[in-house]
Amino acid sequence: MKRERIQQLIRLLRRGEILTSAGAADRFGVSEVTVRRDFEFLTANGEACRFHGGIRAADFCGDPALPIGLRREWRREVKRRLAGAAAAELPLQGCIFVDGGTTTAQLGHFLARPDLRVITNSLALLRSCAEAGEPMPLLQLTGGVYNRKSEILVGPEAVRTVEHFHADAAVISGTALDGDFLYDNREEAAELQRKMMENSEQLIVIADSGKLGGKALCRSLEADRISLLITDFDPEKHPVVAVLRKRGVRVLVLSMPEKQHSIFEGS
Repeated sequence: MKRERIQQLIRLLRRGEILTSAGAADRFGVSEVTVRRDFEFLTANGEACRFHGGIRAADFCGDPALPIGLRREWRREVKRRLAGAAAAELPLQGCIFVDGGTTTAQLGHFLARPDLRVITNSLALLRSCAEAGEPMPLLQLTGGVYNRKSEILVGPEAVRTVEHFHADAAVISGTALDGDFLYDNREEAAELQRKMMENSEQLIVIADSGKLGGKALCRSLEADRISLLITDFDPEKHPVVAVLRKRGVRVLVLSMPEKQHSIFEGS
């Protein structure tokens, strides 16, 4: 499948391999036309530099995150439903923090609340709010340095912005979540998540089941600091959910349409 092939191509590039269209086509058992489309996608998303007949790795400055253009297409409808469930937990007015990510960006379609201030480092969230149209919440961007791969603002200025406010809730997705910690790929992103949590009344994590049970480079915060986890049903991830519930995390599990149409909750 395209997703797995793109991931494998990225791993090869980051190992320093130089890939040709003919060689990659033979390696993955697809046509050169398909491979060239993959190469164009990776180049457009900053993972690769083109040369005649192939690609080599671009300088990704040590940022292990996959390009947002790739991540936003994965399980898009699942992420949208998770965001819709999260929006139902958020206030109609007041202030919330929203961290960057392809799942949190989907919140923009559910925040038609003109009395709500949304403080975010996510340019993708601003875009989804604009797509949803009026009425819109009051949107405020943090300062910071623009990370093109994830369409977020990070760094000391972003942290300082969050320090100036107290929010009713912080909404975070993260890179991975196990029974002990929420993780992110980047320390500067993890630092901002910690500050959002410290300056809010509750922490809501929305993460599709693919993130459960995994680990990433940086620990953002301890799992028992999470007020509410919203995820989708996957029986293989039940042990993680069970551990989180034992640690006092409220967990809302959504069954997706292809399985069931119910929503059930445990404590």
